Amino acid sequence: MRKNEAFPVKFLKSADARNKPIFATISHMAVELVGQGADQKKKPVLYLEDRKPMVLNATNWESLEEAFGDSDEWPGHKIKIKCERTQFQGKTTDGLRIEPITVKPASKDELGGEAPIDL
Repeated sequence: MRKNEAFPVKFLKSADARNKPIFATISHMAVELVGQGADQKKKPVLYLEDRKPMVLNATNWESLEEAFGDSDEWPGHKIKIKCERTQFQGKTTDGLRIEPITVKPASKDELGGEAPIDL
């Protein structure tokens, strides 16, 4: 038995994405108490389809907001979650980073040299 089987964790952690990125679809976002005892704080939690939820930090929130708009618009969008080295409380550590997966509009070359027609 592995440690993570003996002591399951509710939220995604950097080790979950260390060896390969996680691709997921956003279910919804909720603000809820995170932590234990006196250390509990209200934080945004990103719920994913068929995955553990992920506690959001400001950097990941901004990535999602820039790509998808208001948090009410996030459900159904696809994301890539990866592990990156980052600074936390003055120390370098692994952290989770979100890359929104967006569909790019077709270029003129892909459309045979013609611009797309709006109907």
